This record gives sequence, C-alpha cells and structure tokens, in this order.
Amino acid sequence: MALIELVGVARHYQHGDIDVPALDGISLAIEAGEYVAIVGQSGSGKSTLMNVLGCLDNPTHGSFHIGGQDASQLRADELAALRRERFGFIFQRYHLLPHLDARANAALPAVYAGLGANARSKRAEALLTRLGLADRLHHRPNALSGGQQQRVSIARALMNGGQIILADEPTGALDSASGAEMLRLLGELNDKGHTIILVTHDPSVAAHARRVIELKDGRVLKDSGTPAHHSLPADAPQELAGTAQTGGLRRLQVQWREAVLTAWQALRGNRLRTALSMLGISIGIASVVSILALTDAARGSIEKDVRGFLSGRIPVWRGNPALPPGAVARSFRPAELDAIRALPGVKDVNVVRELQLTARHRARDAGVTAIGSDAQSLAARKLKLVEGRYFNALDQAGSAQVVVIDDKARKSLFKSGQPALGQTLLLTPSGLAAEVPGQPAAAGAALPMTVIGVVEPDGGGISLNFSGGQVLLPLSTFARKLDPRLDTDSFNVMLDFSVPPARVREQVIHRLKALHGVEDFDSWNAEEEFQKIQNVTAAMAALFAGVGAIALLVGGVGVMNIMLVSVTERTREIGIRMAVGARQGDVRLQFLIEAVVLCCLGGLVGVGLSWLGAQGINAVQTQLKVQVSWTALAVAFAVSSAVGLLFGTLPARRAAALSPVEALARE
Repeated sequence: MALIELVGVARHYQHGDIDVPALDGISLAIEAGEYVAIVGQSGSGKSTLMNVLGCLDNPTHGSFHIGGQDASQLRADELAALRRERFGFIFQRYHLLPHLDARANAALPAVYAGLGANARSKRAEALLTRLGLADRLHHRPNALSGGQQQRVSIARALMNGGQIILADEPTGALDSASGAEMLRLLGELNDKGHTIILVTHDPSVAAHARRVIELKDGRVLKDSGTPAHHSLPADAPQELAGTAQTGGLRRLQVQWREAVLTAWQALRGNRLRTALSMLGISIGIASVVSILALTDAARGSIEKDVRGFLSGRIPVWRGNPALPPGAVARSFRPAELDAIRALPGVKDVNVVRELQLTARHRARDAGVTAIGSDAQSLAARKLKLVEGRYFNALDQAGSAQVVVIDDKARKSLFKSGQPALGQTLLLTPSGLAAEVPGQPAAAGAALPMTVIGVVEPDGGGISLNFSGGQVLLPLSTFARKLDPRLDTDSFNVMLDFSVPPARVREQVIHRLKALHGVEDFDSWNAEEEFQKIQNVTAAMAALFAGVGAIALLVGGVGVMNIMLVSVTERTREIGIRMAVGARQGDVRLQFLIEAVVLCCLGGLVGVGLSWLGAQGINAVQTQLKVQVSWTALAVAFAVSSAVGLLFGTLPARRAAALSPVEALARE
C-alpha cells in the first residue's frame, strides 16, 4: 500500500460567481521513502497540491489517503493530528516564530505532542547540533542567516519524526551555497528513510529528486514514476521514530504551561499596548473595589450608628392616630410598667422622663434636654461614661443636684479645653430667666446642678436629640424638682432577645390594650426598622458597585479589541502552529489564556491601586475606616479572570477558526 494516494483529487476556489479549479482530477501514489519533486510554472497548482498533501487543505472532490487513512474525510483536529505525527514542513520563508530562539522554534511541534520541556529541549538540541547549529541554540531568527534559519526549520520538521517532509521552494530565499547545502541535507534525510516531497519551479533543484511530477493547469502532465527497486533503508524505523505521543492529561498539562509562557512572551513583546490594555482593566477593578470598600465602610458606619440607637429596645409612647376624635390617651402608670417588665423576653423597662430646659454656665447658655435617669439609662440610650462618674445610690436616694452631660452640651456650655467636671450649671424651664438660684425650677427659678460626669455615644451610636445637648439628672431629682408626676408618656422596652422582638412587641401591645381597654398608644420594632435600613444601604452599595462595573466593562471591551488586533497581527504565527500540529482547541486556549493573563495583571494592578487608595483615605481622616478585605481582593481577581474569559472568547474563537493555508499566506 502506498504511503500517499490521491484519486481524482480536485480543489476549486470561488471568486464571486467564478469557479477557479486549482487542481483538476489528480491521481497519483507516493511510496514511503521516495524523493519526489513537484514542478511546474506559476499557477500550475504546485502549492495547492502541497497543501493538500500536507493536510493543510482539503480537496473539493476526490479521495486522499495517508497510510491507508482517508484524510479527505477528517475534521480539522484530526488533520492536525496527522500533521503532528507524520509531517514536517520546510517553507521558503522559513516561518520561524520571531520571539523564540532556535531551540524553542525547533521544539515547537513537540509541544503539541505533549512532550515535557526537558525532553523536547534535549531532542531539539540534538537535532540542531546534528545540523551544525550547536553554537546557535539561543539565537533568535533575526540573529541567524538564511541558511541557518532554514536548518532550524529542518530541525523543526524532524522534531516529531518527520516521516513525510514537505519542502516548499526551500532554496528560493537562499544564496547558491546555502541552497546547495539545503539540497544536500534533504538528500541525506531521504537516504535515512524520510519521504521528501519538494515543490520547486527550478529544474536544477528538481534534478536532485529521484522522481519528478510536472503539473500544468492543475493536472499531472508528466510523472517519472517510482524508481525501480525502491525500498526503505534498514534504519528507517529508528530514524522516523521521533517523539512518542503522550496521553491526554500529560498533553493538557504541557499545553497549559506553554500557553501561559506564550501569553507572557506575547505581552512582553508589546509592552506599551499591554500597559494601555491593562490600564482599562486596572481602572475598572480599582473602581469596583474602591467603591465597594467605601460603600462598605460608609454602610458599616451608618448601620453601626443606627444599630447603636435602635437595637435592643421597643419604644412605646402615649397616643395613636387611629383614636376617634376627642378621645384622650392615658399615660402609663407604674403598675402598668411593672406588668410589662413581667413579660418574657423583656429585660427591663426604661421610663423616659424628659423636659426641654435652658442650661447656663456663666455667659453661655443652650437649650438642652433634661433626662431623668436611673441605673439602666446609659445602656438604654447607648451612652458611655468618658469622664467623671455616674449617679450612685446616694445620689438617687438624696435627690442630689448633680448632672451628667453629653459631649454636645459640653461644647455648647464650655470653652474648648475648659474642664466641665465640678462646674455648676443653672437649669431653667425654657423661656424663663435664671434669676433666683435655689428656688424650684417649676416656679420659674434656676436650679443649680453640679457636673459630675461626661458621656458620649457608645460605639458610635447616634442620638435623635437635636437640642444643644443632653443633661442627665438622677430620676429622683427629676421627679422631685422638675416633674413630680408618677405616670409617664413614653418608655422603652429593653430586650434580652430570648424571645423574638416582633413577638415581644405583640405581647406588649396585647398587655397594654388589656390594661387601657383601648389601643391609645403606639410603638415600633426598632429591629425591624434596622432591617429596613440595612436593605436600603445594601441596595445603595449594589448600585454604586454597578456604576463601578461599567468601568470594568469598558476595560473588557478594550481587551477584546486588543486581542482581535493581536489575532490579525499574528495570523502567520497561528498558521505556523497549526502546520506543526496545533489543534483548534490549542490555538483557542492560547489566546484565551493570553486574555486572562492580561486581565489578571490588570486586576492585580487595580487591586494594588485600591489598597493604596484606602491607605491614603485612612491617613487623611479618622471618621471613616476604609478597608479592602482579602475577600474583596479575591473576588476582584476572580472577576478580572472572568472578564478575560468573557472578552477573550471571541478573539480566541476567531483565531482557532482560521484555515492553516490562509493563515500561512498572510503577510
């Protein structure tokens, strides 16, 4: 059985409505180990026949067998396997990859055979040494002469065994001495058992072959036939062994490693374009991460303040908009408050005793809220003591005229740096002059009070007091000298969270309604309101993140555009890789990984910019603590990878869909 057999092979091209036959019914057989020259004038079909023979192109009609296998019916990846396992190509223009040295160029076919880096490097070195290039292993093509480049292409053709070597005008770009050396090398390879198919228009070059096939107008005009007594040399199997084909997993590992290295080399080769492409992704990632960090910090600060004020209690107050006209709502009696304290889930009941007063210290006065306070008041109002002391049992028992003020009241009544502890304040019902110290405030006189402590919000808790500050008095002092009523108009139910807050509120409403006979009061669940605030802040954070994602989208479009340009610029490289055995999936993987590497590098830069920005914000202010979490960094890196996959898919698919013949023909 012939190694190569063509039966009625035709190849037609369509130019608009015109059908152009490049090959027209060619039938021939080539035995293993032959040295064949295909000659003819320009346009005779030589190159088209070589493309069909080399599985770079499929015939329009007819059958084409390689080693008994019908190659005309094979898919693109199956043709790639044939090229990888049986063929080696020597092109007129060498077709070496400019960013690889001689050894890497020679080793390229073994990459797609799945051979490990060390093994293929050793084989490439051995082949180059055999061809006289031992001192040029690490030289790139632009540092090699034409003859040296052609010898590198021969080494590449032999890398996987090179059972069939297709040489397209191998001496066309060489001087006479280098051309003669090339023909000598081809003769030696044929003597060792390689099947040589030489395409040339030069009769003197064709004369070195043992069989000459002349084409004209896509048909075989003359064929000298297989020489009599043709046979393979005894050492041919060893010579043609090449590299062993590895398993799928090993091949995949090699492919991923080489794809990453190739992507890195391609990005390094176009540093400015790479930097500009990364800039778009960097800005996008930095925008998303920074906005998320800022909104998270702001959201955390807001929620912390709101939680500090709202959580852990259910406010209840007299009055209800649903009461009929003329109905009067009752205040809450001490016995009713005791009934509420007995409910499950209630930690305590904090009575709200407040009056709006005027506080004066020397020449300064301010409208303040006077609050009757007991031992639970600081916790109920989310306040903490920062200076002095709080009320003790003696203060409560003796109705002591002492006060604890908040930071807002201190700033309103005292100069900056002036100590407040031990100072005397005069409290007067709002609108009345403070003229008669020592008289009851209810009678219009000022009530002198000594400052014993200063408080501020605990953990950033906020207050809904919009006056000049808060002044806390012992509850007994408030009741005796400001408001002697036993009943109260409002109170806070303090929760122990052993029962859900919503259930506690239902019980409070039920108990008070039973006691009053009517629902003449109102309340609200602070925990529910806090959940609503959380939902609002979460929606705002998502909105801002979406705005930042627009920048990332723009960066992704830029990457896709750059990758499309890269495919156009590297079309010949794609053709070379396909010619030496790269499958469509290999090409697709290479460009996808390149896009992902580009986006990941941009993502790393963006993450770095975000972190630096957060440090800068924290350095210039202390109110808002901005932190870029490791989770956010991991998500940003994952998102940048996803952007590379998403926007690199179209360029990668376009690269993989290229025809090897068309790709190699591109300038």
